[in-house]
Amino acid sequence: MLSEQVFYLFLFPWIIFIATIPGSVMTFLFAGLAAQLLNYLPEKNGD
Repeated sequence: MLSEQVFYLFLFPWIIFIATIPGSVMTFLFAGLAAQLLNYLPEKNGD
């Protein structure tokens, strides 16, 4: 039986790793969305 300290010490990096992936994906998606808005809005205003 593992002690709680060893268990949390092993689990904590995985929690950070799993929590960081959706954050980076959402940041990437919002960056792509912002880039599309910046590209499309001047074109529509130009027409």
